[in-house]
This record gives sequence, structure tokens and C-alpha cells, in this order.
Amino acid sequence: MEAQRKILEGIKVVELANYVAAPIIGRICADMGAEVIKIEGRGGDAWRATSAGHTQTGFDENPLFDLFNVGKKSLSLNMKNEKGKEIFFQLLKGADILVTNTRNQSLVKLGIDYDSIKNRFPRLIFVTLTGYGYEGPDCNAPGFDNIAFWSRPGFSADMAIDSAGSYPVNSRYAMGDTIAGTTLFGAVMAALYQREKSGRGDFVTMSLYGAGIWNFGGSIVMAEKPYCHEFPEKRNFGIAMNLAYRCADGEWIRCTIFEYDRYAHKFYEALDVTEQMASLGVTSLPIMMEKAESIVPIYERVFATKPSSEWLKIFSDLDIVCGRLNHFGDVLEDQQAWANEYLQTYRCTNGAERILPTAPVRFGSQGALKVGKPVMFGENNQEVLAALGYSLEEIQKISDAGALG
Repeated sequence: MEAQRKILEGIKVVELANYVAAPIIGRICADMGAEVIKIEGRGGDAWRATSAGHTQTGFDENPLFDLFNVGKKSLSLNMKNEKGKEIFFQLLKGADILVTNTRNQSLVKLGIDYDSIKNRFPRLIFVTLTGYGYEGPDCNAPGFDNIAFWSRPGFSADMAIDSAGSYPVNSRYAMGDTIAGTTLFGAVMAALYQREKSGRGDFVTMSLYGAGIWNFGGSIVMAEKPYCHEFPEKRNFGIAMNLAYRCADGEWIRCTIFEYDRYAHKFYEALDVTEQMASLGVTSLPIMMEKAESIVPIYERVFATKPSSEWLKIFSDLDIVCGRLNHFGDVLEDQQAWANEYLQTYRCTNGAERILPTAPVRFGSQGALKVGKPVMFGENNQEVLAALGYSLEEIQKISDAGALG
């Protein structure tokens, strides 16, 4: 039986990017069957060393790097070398998509910004991911997600509980980058579709700051006048049934109920608080919100009498949406994650078997996207250059001339 053709098979992506946000696009493209050539300068993508430092491993066992780069080919290329730039342009001749997070002034200096090359490569989709966008006083400022995505849009300060011993939560391992890159990937696919109709490429861009504003948009809207919503929300704010509660085993769970008449009586019976709620005059969600200060302590005492597993079973039987506040490590043993192949095993370059998350989308014709192979710095130099028509002798001369990183 003939193997199913992958969604992006035949598409060629050139990735001139480091760290995470822009390389996320290349990772998803590679998972979907595109040929993704990752250009790395001298020393390689800086994320290789940073990520290996987090796991205290060598480059040949680097799952935090692999998470955003499996399935690609690595070409070490010195873009400041004229021969290196010539090779870059050779790659673009056959490319469908160029992805970069290089700051625009650096692209202009190299002569590879969009305006400089758009007429030379009219079918190319030129994709950039910046810190703060192309306009305004900070358009050339460097950006990482902990500042541009989490801090500047308001989340880090407004979600911090201001009390003794508390502090703002630290964003971890490129969460904002992942959201921004995945969102931009969707726009890239729209541009690819449009090119199929018009025959012309386009310029597609996004910033970490813009992605943060979009993702935290609900809170930003609530902060504007006349609403002036106060952040962080206090413990006793909101629908008391929907808050998180600590159970007897020390774990937290929370329910989600927005249809009072349909579910509230079940919730009350499960907690044996029907009479107490009646005495407080709680007959709707708005009233529950008004009286949360009196209700929350009641629920806290009741939830503390049973372990989380027992509460989860109770609410599941009542068809009430409820979940435990899991730990990251719990996901690695979650049958639901494995059943849907949201997690897959793969082998690092050194042969160690590890686990990686997969891109969460699914196609009926494809099934789960498979985790590709990890790639070492410059591993595919000869393969990529040979595909461009360079002989082994020419490749050696290119290397000797300092064009390879």
C-alpha cells in the first residue's frame, strides 16, 4: 500500500533563526513533511547551549533543543562571507518559505531584508518574528518571551499575589515563544494558500509583544475604562464553585459550572451544603459571586475532607466538569496524552530514549504527526550543498574559504 503523502511534502523552508519562537514554525513544517533547512552561524544556534545547560547534558542529548528542531537539516553557514551569502541565495531560489527572527537592521545590513529581495524571489513567503513589531520606539529592541510576551502585556505583574513571601511567577521554557510561533505558523499557511491562487509570495510578520496582547486580550479589555477590573483577582472573587480547592491529599482540584439551574444542585448535594446555600440565599451565579466571601470558606472545609481522586470520581459521576491541578510530571504518565500521541518517544543523537510533545493538530488523512530525528550542528552541510549542485571539491573549497560556520 502506498504511503500517505504528507501535508507539506514538496514544500521547502529555509530557517534563518535561533532560540525558539521562529524555529517553532520550522518544527511544525517539518512534522508535516516539509524540507526544513536550518541555517546556523558560527557555534550554532545559541539555544543549543542554553537548552543543554537546563538539562545538564551534552549536545547529543538535548531534548529541549530537539523539542523545537527535530526533523530539520542543519547547514552551518557564515552569512557575513560572500560565498556564504551566495549559498543562501541559492537556497532561496528553490524555497517556498523563509523564516527568520534576525533583527531587521541586521537583515538590511546583510542585504537580505524583505524589500531587498522581494523582487528577486517573487514567490517567496518571507516570515519574520520580532520582539515588538516594525513600528514605534522599540522596533529594533531585542526581545525574549519573558519580557515581550509575559511582562510588557501585563501578565507577570497583574497575576502576582502581593503578599509576604509571594513573587511574580517565572515563565518557563519558552511558553510565550511557543504560542507566538504556533500562531504565526497559521498565518504562514494562509500566505502559502494565497500564493497558490495568486502566484506571488508575501511578507508575514508577528511580534512577541503583539502575541502577548492578543493572548491576554480579555484581561486587557477588562482593565480599560469604565471597567477598571482589579488584578490579581482576590481568592474570594468569582463563582465560588469554579475556584480551585485543596483536597485531603494536598492536591488541588477545580470544577467549572456556568449553568446554575442544571448543575448547582448536584454540586451542593455532593458537598452536602444544600441547606447552607439556601440559608445564604444563593439561587444564581450572580448571587454566588456577591457572597463568595462567605461561601468559599465553607467549600474549603468540605474539600479538605476527601482526597482529590475521590472528588474527581464524585464529579465525574455527576457529569460536572472537574480536573486536578496537575504537575508537569503527571503529564508524562497521563494515559490520555499517550492515547492521542500528544507525547511520543524518540531517540537522542547519543541513543538515549526520551519523550517529546508533538504538534497538537491532527489530520484525518495523516494521524498524529511523528517526531522527527534530532540534528547536530552542520550535520547536513554536504547533503544540502550537493543538492544545490556543488561537487565535493567545491564544497571543500567553500569550507576552506570560511563560508561554512
